[in-house]
Amino acid sequence: KEKNSDAKVIIMTAFNEFSFAHRAIKLDVADYLLKPFDAEELTQTLQKCIGEIRRERQYQKEQKESFLKSLLDSGISGREKEHMEEMISSHCYVAVLFRKRQEVSFYERERFRIFLGSYFGKASLETYFLGNQGGCGTIIHTMVEERIPLKTIKQIYQRLVLEHPEEGFEWIAIGNLVEGIENLPETYHNAQAVRENRVKMEGAVNSFEEVQQLSREIPMLRSGDIRLLIRAFEQKDYEEVDQMIERIFALSQNQMFSFQYVVATYYSLVAGICGHYHCQEDSDLADLQKTQASLISEISLCSTTSQMLEIVRNYVYEAFCECMNVRVGSKREILASRIEAYLQQHYKEKTLSVNQIAESLFFENSYIRRVFRVQTGKTIMQRLEEIRFEKAAELLAEGTHTNSEIAELTGYSDQYYFSKRFKLFFGCSPAEYPRRDGKER
Repeated sequence: KEKNSDAKVIIMTAFNEFSFAHRAIKLDVADYLLKPFDAEELTQTLQKCIGEIRRERQYQKEQKESFLKSLLDSGISGREKEHMEEMISSHCYVAVLFRKRQEVSFYERERFRIFLGSYFGKASLETYFLGNQGGCGTIIHTMVEERIPLKTIKQIYQRLVLEHPEEGFEWIAIGNLVEGIENLPETYHNAQAVRENRVKMEGAVNSFEEVQQLSREIPMLRSGDIRLLIRAFEQKDYEEVDQMIERIFALSQNQMFSFQYVVATYYSLVAGICGHYHCQEDSDLADLQKTQASLISEISLCSTTSQMLEIVRNYVYEAFCECMNVRVGSKREILASRIEAYLQQHYKEKTLSVNQIAESLFFENSYIRRVFRVQTGKTIMQRLEEIRFEKAAELLAEGTHTNSEIAELTGYSDQYYFSKRFKLFFGCSPAEYPRRDGKER
């Protein structure tokens, strides 16, 4: 106790003296067993000690995680840092960000910590899970005995993803190794850079070493750029507009990408466009400058640079359309049009689903359902069936295909189900539908 050991002490004795037991309680012993005692009594005492040790370790882990999270969020005072430095004995740190198909819930945190520990404990790495922030999870690794190379940490994560597909990891971004807890924000920000630039790298697991290969020269938005962009848009030179957007937002393949830069540039660009067209602050245009959060939310889901470019392009085009009072389509209208085009192109596929469309267009499933219904008044599957029967009607009118062939050509594997749905849609069976030559089938 004088050495501040956290060991649990059990006194086992034949001395049935109250003064001994009283002194033991003052010394905070875990239990005081009088001989003779049986195996069951000893087992219960040991299990109680084990439970207390686990709870204390969990509490210490949560305290450390809380400290690390505070350090990343807002910094920490010197005294607190000195105190926690004693609790976190290592002096080398690395931050890791990740996204799973389903976030780690509050009730799953302990299971997830144990799962990570099964991989990184063997490599002498302490692992702290700080929870979910900004759509991704945050992990901090600390070196316990020796400095582990970043390459080794990446390999462990690659093995983890490969061996546990059920965990649903979509991507993992590893920051750089830093010495000293005061440099923890550095590895966290570098992990963010990996997250933001993962679309320019291969594989689901990427590290800061790969990001460093990208060019850090980001072009600054100039007032002249805004004038040129406005002129190109007014002249309907959309190819030039797209090229300028790619350059202004640093969306080329070999440039380091930054969410913060995109937000700042978008805000400045919209302000410039609004100022050029003398837009009023009390109009709907004020909302255009409040869309940064949704812009970041959408581009963070992208898996390619071209997808990012298309999303940023849609936002910029909508700003122009609002300012010029030209309704060429809002983001939602554009998305609904893309869904319609996808349906027109893929209606023959028997297994076509909303999930497939969402993945192909790189939007969340429920989001595209909601947008399409609001824009068209129909569900995606209702519109799919409508397209299929429109195509079926055209084929029936030609009179050159059998009902079975038409069912096959319009995405139905069952001719009888096709005929049943056709009758519900048109009010007559395929055999009763009129042909162009007026002959009956």
